[in-house]
Amino acid sequence: MPKSALYLILLQVIFVLSWSSGFIGARLGTEDAGAINLLFWRFALVTACLLPLVWHRLGALSWSQLRYNGIIGILSQFAYLVSVYIAIRGGLPAGIAAIICALQPLITAAMSARGNHERSGLQEWIGLIVGFAGVGIVISGEYALSDKQISLGLYALPLIAAITLSIATLYQRRQSVLDSDHSKDGLLTPLFLQSATTLVLLAVAGLSLGSIEVPATAQVWVAVAWLTLFSTFIAYLSLWSLLRWMSATRVSALVYLEPPVTLFWAALMFGDVIQWTTYLGIGVVAAGIAITRHHQRRRHLACT
Repeated sequence: MPKSALYLILLQVIFVLSWSSGFIGARLGTEDAGAINLLFWRFALVTACLLPLVWHRLGALSWSQLRYNGIIGILSQFAYLVSVYIAIRGGLPAGIAAIICALQPLITAAMSARGNHERSGLQEWIGLIVGFAGVGIVISGEYALSDKQISLGLYALPLIAAITLSIATLYQRRQSVLDSDHSKDGLLTPLFLQSATTLVLLAVAGLSLGSIEVPATAQVWVAVAWLTLFSTFIAYLSLWSLLRWMSATRVSALVYLEPPVTLFWAALMFGDVIQWTTYLGIGVVAAGIAITRHHQRRRHLACT
C-alpha cells in the first residue's frame, strides 16, 4: 500500500476518533462537574492556547469578521455544546446523544431544500422522516429496556443541538457566498473568535447561575485536557488536513461513523449497555442518510 494511501486512512481514523471523543469527554467530565462549568474551563484553556498564535491578527479584524464568527460561535459551539452536555450530565448515554445529533446533516439538507423552494427537496424530507423514525426506535427502546430511567426531555436536547448546528451550517454557507473574505481567515483565527465568544457566554451564564468554580477532582481536569486536545485541536487539525486530500462531501460522510464509534467506545469505557433496538435504530437512521445522499449525488451529477 502506498504511503500516501496509508496516511489518508490513518488521518480518517484520527478524524472519526477525535470528533467522537467530544461525547466521551463530556461523559467523563460531567460526572463530577456541571455542564457549563466543564465547558467554561475547556474554552478558557482553548482560548488561552490560541491567543498567542492569533494575537498579531486581531488588530486587523473587521466588524464583519467579528460578527460572522460570533454568530457561528453562538450557534455551533455555545448552543450546541451546552445542550449536549446538559443531556449527558442528566444521564443520557453518550452514544445515544451522538445518534440523535447525527440527524444534523438530514435537518440541514431538509432546511436547505425548503429555503431554496426546491420541489426536489421532497426526498430530503423523506430522508429526514426516516432518520427521525430511526431515532424514535433508539429512544423508545432505551426508555423501555434500560434499567436507568431518563427524563424524556433530555432526549430533546441533542435534537435542539442538531437544529442549532444546522442553522449555523446554513448561515455559514450563505455568508460564504455573500462574502468570500471569510474563506481567507484560515483555521486558527475563526476558531479563536468562536471559542472566545463561547467563553464569554459561558462566563455570563455560569456566573449568573453560580455554577463557575475551580474543579476539585483530577477527573474533571483530565476531561478538560481531553476535550481541549482531542475534541478541539486534533479534531479541527484532522479536518483541515483531510480537506486537502478529499472533497468536503467525502469528509462529511465520515461524520456518520461518529454514532457507532461513540456507542461502542462508551460501552467499553463506561459499561453502557447497548440495547438491540439501538442497532435497529442506527440502521434506520443510516437508511435516511442514504436516501438523502443518493438524491444529493444525483442532483450534483445532473448539474455537472
